[in-house]
Amino acid sequence: MGFVDQARLNALQDRLTSPADVHAALQEHPDLSFEALLSLLAHRTRQHVKKQKSAARRNHGRNTPDLVSAFESGKSLAVIAQDERLPLSELIRLMIPGLVDRQILLSRPGRQEPKLKDLLIDPHLIKEQWREIILAAIDVDGLCSPASDESARLIGLEYEHTLLRKLSAHGVPFRTEEQLRLLGTYKTPDVELQIPIEVNGRVVNWIDSKAMFGDRASHSEHQKQFRSYVNRLGAGMVIYWFGYADSLPPDADVTVVDTFPTSLRL
Repeated sequence: MGFVDQARLNALQDRLTSPADVHAALQEHPDLSFEALLSLLAHRTRQHVKKQKSAARRNHGRNTPDLVSAFESGKSLAVIAQDERLPLSELIRLMIPGLVDRQILLSRPGRQEPKLKDLLIDPHLIKEQWREIILAAIDVDGLCSPASDESARLIGLEYEHTLLRKLSAHGVPFRTEEQLRLLGTYKTPDVELQIPIEVNGRVVNWIDSKAMFGDRASHSEHQKQFRSYVNRLGAGMVIYWFGYADSLPPDADVTVVDTFPTSLRL
């Protein structure tokens, strides 16, 4: 898909608040992929959730007793989530300590608070009278639920495997992240090349696969990660498989592309 100009991205991100907005934007911007738009929505949602959860903790305290009391009194989770401007799954994550305090949720062995995914694995951690309500709220959340997280993880793995297949097809020797970790190396790129390659006239010693759209904000969040690879391994490359913004700052050590290079030199 290549790069997208920043002004267009700003206008898009202001509009993307739900999966329905993604479908509408796709009609107006047919040159952008569904995956790219969904990635932009996911990043915008993460930024929004971080801000709103901090505000909610300031307003309601860590155990959110007033939110739990409202829920016990019959206020729906959907309405509470709307009031707090949070996706349903993130609201429930926020309320878990208070729900445990009120014994609506049970602690796990060792008196640990359950995580959201634990409630799906073992619904009996939820008191019976509240079980269907809480599980239904998680189920309808298409942005932040454990199912959404798992889907994103699997898509990431799919593109990592695509990268490995293409390197093998081009006869490029490499070591994977898993192999590097077995050697005791942590914070590694997806691939360390055992023989550097040349892409667009630049040397590449490592490659990181990102199944996402690389907008300026998300790219900035990964800068510390990329610099650690450069300091240890030299110049490398990141693939934003769903495209990237034209406003990404130039970096002599990190080549940015949106697909596996069709021409490379060993």
